[in-house]
Amino acid sequence: MGAKQPNVIRLGRPISPAMAEVAELVATCVQCGTCSGSCPTAPAMDYTPRQIMHMVQARMTEEVLRSRAIWLCVSCYSCTVRCPRGSPVTDVLARLRGLAIQQGYSETPGMTFTKSFLAIVRRYGRMFEPELLLRYHSRQEPLGLLGAGPVGLALLMKGKIAPLPERLAAGEGGDEVRQIFERARQQHRPAE
Repeated sequence: MGAKQPNVIRLGRPISPAMAEVAELVATCVQCGTCSGSCPTAPAMDYTPRQIMHMVQARMTEEVLRSRAIWLCVSCYSCTVRCPRGSPVTDVLARLRGLAIQQGYSETPGMTFTKSFLAIVRRYGRMFEPELLLRYHSRQEPLGLLGAGPVGLALLMKGKIAPLPERLAAGEGGDEVRQIFERARQQHRPAE
């Protein structure tokens, strides 16, 4: 038998251990709004970075993980650099994206793009834009491929994109890329 826990009032809904780690990162946020004022993509978001931070503090897990905002962060770190409390806003949004994928939330366009991008970089060690276009549009907007066809063909004819992917060789950083993905996989492996 463990020691008796004191009666503690918890505001909001119960949250998972992974979400509790994220909540700990935003505990010092004072809702000043500097992150939202610094964010170049905030106008396109359904919730601003400040609102996301507040929702995490309020334990609104489902709403946060279903939001488009976490997928629109471009990781420019403007919010993190300018935060007067030193809150790692960009890292919080990245963790939220990981949790949304891990917990199987319905796929948003941002999630599709991120998964496709990472799969291609993992496979080749670098980006191959034609495959990204195919992966994204096949899952989100199949008819969008028709509009992209003429542009892609023009880029191909001018030599701006390669017809076949090139793998990053081991001596050119390929091993380092594989090690990054392996470390990320090990860090995010579910506890057994």
